[in-house]
This record gives sequence, structure tokens and C-alpha cells, in this order.
Amino acid sequence: MSLSIHIDPLEDHWVLKLDGGLDYSECASFRMTVDRVLRDAPPSTIIDLTGVDYLDSSGLGLLLSLSKEYGATGGRLVLVTNEVVDNILELTRLSSIFSTAPGVEEARQMLADTARL
Repeated sequence: MSLSIHIDPLEDHWVLKLDGGLDYSECASFRMTVDRVLRDAPPSTIIDLTGVDYLDSSGLGLLLSLSKEYGATGGRLVLVTNEVVDNILELTRLSSIFSTAPGVEEARQMLADTARL
């Protein structure tokens, strides 16, 4: 299944909702979208992966790279995960690297809590 990306640009953060598979064949288009977000968006972004049914090492590597880029610029990236993504993060021992939330509202709360610090 191909990847579809829906962008919800809000004032203090953007939400990217992904549906489908995030694999090698989809990484280039996703990277182009995220580059636009990094250039135009506020420093915080939520990537909603609840609609992702497949994530390979290329997709995981891209998410890891994005997390590092956001951290290097003082921004914040929060992943909204599902069981598939959670299992992959646990299996690869990357769950402690990412900020994750079970839903978009919880992710928004994490960003709000960080902004207050």
C-alpha cells in the first residue's frame, strides 16, 4: 500500500498523518514533505503513525534522522504510534530515543508541557 500524507498546519505545531506503508519506496516523498515542514513550520511537529501498517528499516532510519534534526534545532518531534510501530521500536530498542504518545491529543499535551518548562 502506498503512503498518503495529510498535513494539518496549526499555529504552534503541525500534524502529519501518515497512512499506508513507510518503506524504502516511500521514503523519498516523505522526506520531501518533511523538508517542507522543517522549512515552513513551527519548531514542533507531531507525526501520526496510527495509520501506518508497515515500517521497514528505511522508514525507521528516516524517523530517527528527523528526530535528531529536530533536536539539533531545538525543536520537538513527537510520534503517535500504534501497536505495529510500538513493536518495531521495542524490537530495535529505539523506543527510548523517540518521544511517543498513544494519540494526537496526548502528543499535543506533551508539546504544551515542554513549552511551559
